[in-house]
Amino acid sequence: MYGKIIAGYDGRPSSEDALALAKVIAGATGAELTAAAIMLADPFWGGPDPHLRGLESDLREELAGAAERAGAELVIRPSTSTARGLHELAEELDADLLVVGSASAGRVGQLLAGNVALSLLHGSPCAVALAPKGYAESSAREVKEVTVGYDGSPESHAAIGDAIEFARRTGAALTIVGVAEVPPISYGKGANQGRRELAHDIEEIIHARLDELVGELPDGLRVKRVLASGDPAQVLVETAKADGGVLFVGSRAYGPLRSVLLGSVSRELVRSAPCTLIVHPRSAAVEPPAGALSGQRESAR
Repeated sequence: MYGKIIAGYDGRPSSEDALALAKVIAGATGAELTAAAIMLADPFWGGPDPHLRGLESDLREELAGAAERAGAELVIRPSTSTARGLHELAEELDADLLVVGSASAGRVGQLLAGNVALSLLHGSPCAVALAPKGYAESSAREVKEVTVGYDGSPESHAAIGDAIEFARRTGAALTIVGVAEVPPISYGKGANQGRRELAHDIEEIIHARLDELVGELPDGLRVKRVLASGDPAQVLVETAKADGGVLFVGSRAYGPLRSVLLGSVSRELVRSAPCTLIVHPRSAAVEPPAGALSGQRESAR
């Protein structure tokens, strides 16, 4: 579970959402919380723009007050970009989770990744959480339901272990969503029949994996499983709870180890998920031999 959490904070409403969400997650997990303010440093000046120095002391006071209210340690760092500064700080502190807000263009309660979030979601060294717009002003911050996408692949195990533990610590209901997605590989005569048979086989495999996984979950969890066919992102959007929900997904299967790299499912979810979204990086700890489900599960815990 998370031991060190960083919330990107600059005083804007979206960063208030990020800090509020980070506080909730830290409270549930006992994690150390850092509020990170990245001061843009222009190489031309060799540091912060001297024209902004008159505002710096007032801004520092505002940031310190926000961090204190959230029970967070304030860290102020110069960098050529906000995303780069957060990335470097996450590496330095060996953080487990980076929390950022949604773009201002979205509707209240909607996820819509801005430039900083998208940059972090393409290479962050740790998991990234995206707070819905208006989260800080919402009266419903209690975590009521944790939803996690699962297909038995190594990358889905990067998310499911933390989803299970987060549900246990918050007392939230846990919904495990297995989606039987048929790859578009059938061509020629008899393709439709072959596709139907393939869909049936995939559903059977996912069903068996869900049975095995649910059967070995910790006692006391309120667990629901969902088996569906079709587009994984759409199924997850329709299943996740908008009010008090947290959705966990894994990063795509290839790319640097321990780095987030958006695939088609997570890319769609940053635009349309109805609740808090946490995207986990590909982890070296979850790469068991194909078919060794019990080994996959142990690696995820």
